Amino acid sequence: MRDLEKLADEIASKIDRAVNDAERKIKKKWRGNWEARVHTASSDFQSATNSFKRVPDRLSDLATDGSCAMRYLFAYGLIGMAALMGFCGLVLVLIALLEYPPSGNSTMLEKLSGGLALIVFSQIIWWAGRRVKRSGDEKAHAKNQHRILRLAREKGGSLTVTETAMDTRITVEKTEEILRELTISGHAEMRISDSGLVVYHFPEIEHWDEKHRARPVDEL
Repeated sequence: MRDLEKLADEIASKIDRAVNDAERKIKKKWRGNWEARVHTASSDFQSATNSFKRVPDRLSDLATDGSCAMRYLFAYGLIGMAALMGFCGLVLVLIALLEYPPSGNSTMLEKLSGGLALIVFSQIIWWAGRRVKRSGDEKAHAKNQHRILRLAREKGGSLTVTETAMDTRITVEKTEEILRELTISGHAEMRISDSGLVVYHFPEIEHWDEKHRARPVDEL
């Protein structure tokens, strides 16, 4: 009889341990899933918040891109018109020269003067188109510079060329050119890591929290 009671106690103890183990595993798995869900939700919320904060910058970039596109469209339109006018003027001059010596009427002189006038106007329009295109290039360059500065603010004040090119979708050559310009102008400084990695650092962005404690120059 005692053997049966002992066996029953052992069976009950094993069942109790198995139930407790199963309960612990279920709680652990549920807690892990819950924490993962909370972390995922938090990450999604943070990502959505960051995306919402970038909306004004994206709208500004779209407006700038639209302005640059209009400038380029107008510039190439002027350049195309200038090329067409220059070609027509050159044809008229050639026709007038083929009619030499001049006949009794003034047709040859009219063609010659008209062709020369078209050539002169084409040069003026060509110059205007080049000026408009140059203004579009300057605006696009300023836009890319602003994108790089915003990225430097998001990254804590330090950037590499490849990282910047990937995040801003600007070519590596253009990215390196802008970063070097910012370094020459004193807004950034070039640093080299132990492994030889070139890093462009922005001290003003790193020490932005000090701007509220700035004092007048006379008090320094």
